[in-house]
Amino acid sequence: MKRKISASSDVALVVPESIFHEAKGIPLFSSEAYQCQPMSFLNAHELTQLSSDVISEREQVPVAARLICERHQIHSMPVTRVTIRQGKVCCKFFIVGLDKQVYLTDVPSRYC
Repeated sequence: MKRKISASSDVALVVPESIFHEAKGIPLFSSEAYQCQPMSFLNAHELTQLSSDVISEREQVPVAARLICERHQIHSMPVTRVTIRQGKVCCKFFIVGLDKQVYLTDVPSRYC
């Protein structure tokens, strides 16, 4: 299961989740075990809560199934919002991830 949280709500509303899943981020935490435990950041309550929520919402493994291991990873995704103004025309786009994927929102076709 992949989940996205954002410190800037306007970015979370504008950039589709699929863009975040394709982009590369900065690994903050990674765990691989038979059964992962929530991680804890002392100075980032929101991340600690997210980790606990993800672990608590995981699907139950059927009795007949064999669980090999789980992975629990948290990545920070850099997002840059670019606003361009030329006269009365204003457009914006986003640069997402370390691989700098560009997501265009309202750029007029004459600029593409």
